[in-house]
Amino acid sequence: MKVKIMHQVDWRGWDDRKGKVPLLEDQVNEFITDKKIIDIKYSNSISMAANEYAHDTDFDESVLIIYEDELSTIKQKTFEYVSNDSEINDFIKKHDVIKIEHFGALDDVTTIITYKEK
Repeated sequence: MKVKIMHQVDWRGWDDRKGKVPLLEDQVNEFITDKKIIDIKYSNSISMAANEYAHDTDFDESVLIIYEDELSTIKQKTFEYVSNDSEINDFIKKHDVIKIEHFGALDDVTTIITYKEK
């Protein structure tokens, strides 16, 4: 199990040194795409200060993500002497395909599909 803490101080998502930065929601969505999420905790706070010369408001958002890395295995499936594409197409629909290779000519074609399996 691992944790990731993400933090965004400025609610407008702006950093004058770098230009527009992704909003915290976008950062979280990008981070979790290939992770097994156990839990996500969100926190925010607002602080204000004022006197006769100045006033300011600060907004802070934080996210704690508890996750595990998705483990996957690279495998290959070989199709030989297939007269109908439906068997290959059905396999492709159900798997996370990385690469498809065809060898041979005309009626003697071998197809090798490399795919990820979790």
